[in-house]
Amino acid sequence: MRPLLLAMTSLLGLILASDPARAALEQRIVAVVNDEVISARDLNDRLQLVTLTSGIPDSEQARARLAPQVLRSLIEETLQLQEAERLEIAVEDAEIERALANIAERNQMTVEAMRRFFAQNGIDFATLLDQVRAQIAWVKVVNRQIVPRVTVTVDQLDMAVEEARRNEGEPEYLLSEMVLPVDNPAQAQVVAQDAARLVQTLREGASFESLARQVSAAASAETGGDVGWIRSSAIPQELRNTLESMREGEISEPIPSPVGYYIFLLRDRRLNQAAVDRTADDVEVELAQILFPVDAEADIDALRVQAAELRDDIGDCAAMADTAAELNAPESGRLGWLRVGDLPPTLRQAVSSLPVGQVSLPLDGPAGVHLLMVCDRRNAQAETPQREQIAERLQRERVERLARRYLRDLRKEAFVEVRL
Repeated sequence: MRPLLLAMTSLLGLILASDPARAALEQRIVAVVNDEVISARDLNDRLQLVTLTSGIPDSEQARARLAPQVLRSLIEETLQLQEAERLEIAVEDAEIERALANIAERNQMTVEAMRRFFAQNGIDFATLLDQVRAQIAWVKVVNRQIVPRVTVTVDQLDMAVEEARRNEGEPEYLLSEMVLPVDNPAQAQVVAQDAARLVQTLREGASFESLARQVSAAASAETGGDVGWIRSSAIPQELRNTLESMREGEISEPIPSPVGYYIFLLRDRRLNQAAVDRTADDVEVELAQILFPVDAEADIDALRVQAAELRDDIGDCAAMADTAAELNAPESGRLGWLRVGDLPPTLRQAVSSLPVGQVSLPLDGPAGVHLLMVCDRRNAQAETPQREQIAERLQRERVERLARRYLRDLRKEAFVEVRL
């Protein structure tokens, strides 16, 4: 790797030069990807973009550190665009404009202001356009080729939900990540050295978010490496060991994994709060009722007597619904699942203590006299949102894993030659 770094440093030194020598060198080919070339100018422009957006001093040394990963990103973007073209997937101008608007909004400026900012700093705006086009194209490729094939079965989801419940109260980490893939075991040492240089750059003050957007191979690159709160048990052991010893705000050393090398920024840590004590109001009940409505002319005592007479003839929720239909009673029958705390105060206490399958005594409520039956009862554990979140996580992880494999296979099958 040392000769490659020296060659890169020499090349970048010339690129940073001026006049005819620089112009000639910028036409030099630094990589060939199938039938397309990446020039020294392409690499230089992207390095300018990375150093500017990451807050890194634009020096020959800084560029030499970043160049291997930036060149890898350019090669992968070329492969992604080529695959989109093979699949006849087009990126529309309107899609690029929306993406640019999102980038500008994230940086609290307009697209025009962003263009001026690039011009003032000597960066060709086409550099950003090319990157955005490749990102959109790859998302569309993945959505067509991979997403329809990824399913999370009910059994898989049930197992994941049960695991989450078993692990309530465990440590959670608020993480940002970078992933530098190792597509070929022979490249592992080179990638490890690239990762070490990135860590040094980050520890010298570079923006983790900006660098992750530019050089990370993970799907989280789109959000600046942000992966949110992650349970300890959901993190592979080889990564977890490092996180357990890190302090908030610390950047990890490169961590080897079957995928490649991870670099983490530990932003915060906490204990999982999903297991907080729940009150009786949080219990959910499947409820059925017969309502005897009260109006200005109604005899409330007579309604209570009528309700009491019916009570002994109702054996289960089905009978409760049938009786409600025979009486043509409004707002009666099965009411579905309700949270006890959402019931009127006059009914809440009775329902809380009412056994499943037993009819209540006549109860005075806001709308009249009620006979209530609890058809079923369960603890409210925010299960639906939890299941949805876990299902989304499982889907996202599998799509990301297959997308990474897809890109790795494209690179293996392509003709890629680096000329430095």
